[in-house]
Amino acid sequence: MIELAQVSLQRGGATILDGAFLRVDPSQVVLISGPSGIGKTSLLSLIGGFLAANHGEVKVFGHEVAKMRATSTALLRRKLAFVPQEIELIKEMSALANVRLALEVCGEPRRSAKKRSIDALIAVDMGDYFDRPVRDLSTGQRRRVCLARGLVRSAEIFVADEPSNDLDAERVLQLIGIIDDLRCDGTAIVIATNDSRLLSQAQQPGWRHLALSEGQLIPGDMAALFGSGRPRKKPEKLEKPAVSEDYSNVVPFPVSTAIGQE
Repeated sequence: MIELAQVSLQRGGATILDGAFLRVDPSQVVLISGPSGIGKTSLLSLIGGFLAANHGEVKVFGHEVAKMRATSTALLRRKLAFVPQEIELIKEMSALANVRLALEVCGEPRRSAKKRSIDALIAVDMGDYFDRPVRDLSTGQRRRVCLARGLVRSAEIFVADEPSNDLDAERVLQLIGIIDDLRCDGTAIVIATNDSRLLSQAQQPGWRHLALSEGQLIPGDMAALFGSGRPRKKPEKLEKPAVSEDYSNVVPFPVSTAIGQE
């Protein structure tokens, strides 16, 4: 479902990935850890088609993302839920309206969008805050609204960047249950996290922990053998990228488009 083959990526003069491999099948959870700033978010952005690799292939549902047309990329993203690290909500709108927007921009009828959004908010224990403006919610509550916005789409691929930020122990246990329910439903899941509460689940069936270190994705328990794991400086001479860095074929995630943010 998700395949990275010999993928190299340079960002800001540093090498994030250097011939890396990754495969995520349906009903699998892959947790990706690594020091802050090493490029975990960039890796997730490759999967979503928000970035193009310098070399190698990034395939989602068997299609090479970098070679897809804009219309095909937009259709692909309807099968992919992307929960960013930053809390991207419209503060003047209610929790329910923010979640419902994720469906309505994809053409979901208003009535069914509302019902599905209510169910998603209940799943993250936000059932008492449907009509509460986001500006009046705590940071942890806003984080749960973001999770509901990702869950509401019932996507075949669920990608989340540090989803347990701002969540207490009880809410993290709830999040683990939600993730495992998605896995049991056949969803392929990739999560960037350094949260030990999530990483402790890596020994469970269907869960894996990989660490991003020295441009490679390695088993998490081997990360200590690979030095500091900081991004390496880009070599002075690079081969011409096999994949164009023209991002004109990349369509922003619908919810981000609706709120005017990337």
